[in-house]
Amino acid sequence: MKKLMIVCAAAGILLVINSTAQAVMNGHIDNSTDAFDRYYQITGGKFVNGQTYNGDNASGGVFRFIHDGNPHLWGYPEAFQKWRRDDWFVENAGLALTMKNNGAIVYNNNGIEDGTHGGFYDDSLTTIAGLYMSYAMSNNDDWIYSGYFKLAEETTVDTIIGYFDGNGWYGGFDPDNPSIGYRMNIWNCVMDGIYPMPSADTFTGDVFSSDNVAGTFTWSDTGVARNYSGWDPPRTDPIYRLEYHLDTPLVLSEGEYFFSHDATVPAPGAILLGSFGAGLVGWLRRRRAI
Repeated sequence: MKKLMIVCAAAGILLVINSTAQAVMNGHIDNSTDAFDRYYQITGGKFVNGQTYNGDNASGGVFRFIHDGNPHLWGYPEAFQKWRRDDWFVENAGLALTMKNNGAIVYNNNGIEDGTHGGFYDDSLTTIAGLYMSYAMSNNDDWIYSGYFKLAEETTVDTIIGYFDGNGWYGGFDPDNPSIGYRMNIWNCVMDGIYPMPSADTFTGDVFSSDNVAGTFTWSDTGVARNYSGWDPPRTDPIYRLEYHLDTPLVLSEGEYFFSHDATVPAPGAILLGSFGAGLVGWLRRRRAI
């Protein structure tokens, strides 16, 4: 269960309140609201550790999605409470993911942190049509994407970083909103014919999940923007990083995995503490998982 930590400086009190509804498979869309805007994951374009799969399913593909709700709403003939393939651009390597240990980068498929993205997020410099993001809200429209990644050796991780569009869809996503919670998950990889797939048909990873592994979420602006000329007028959205700082480092074996991060929202009518009087100095940019 996620918790939101709030500091009231005048009173010197740390208040902790529940801020996140759980992401469960229950056969229907939970909330389907745009009251909090939409959370969109950013993709990466660096193929590392010998990765040969790319966004095009002809290569095996790197993007998978799972949805819990009425399939006819999305034009599908059958329910899909299981991972499905989605065809993207060959330039896409998966969801943008950086992992660190003791401050050093131990995995990076995007170049955002070290400035080596090479204009990947500016569609005026590439042949891609600007589609570098994917919807991920596990209890809103109950749909998330995951992205493939490969480790060439055993890797110890104490910080996991995903990236999201700072503007959301309508330009009103507020990552500091106390009603919004965050999740991160890693699944093992299994093969379905030529296609790599997450190993468990759930919103929660079977290798790692912030739902049950202690740590702290923080977010910040990367200083990199997603420039998309396909809008009129052209759109420039800041790319934010979502970090999960694990209390105890995670050791990942050499191998193939899928990674995802997503946002959750409260059920309609849920009430959170919204005002703490004159003593409130602001929201910490943190979400604590316990």
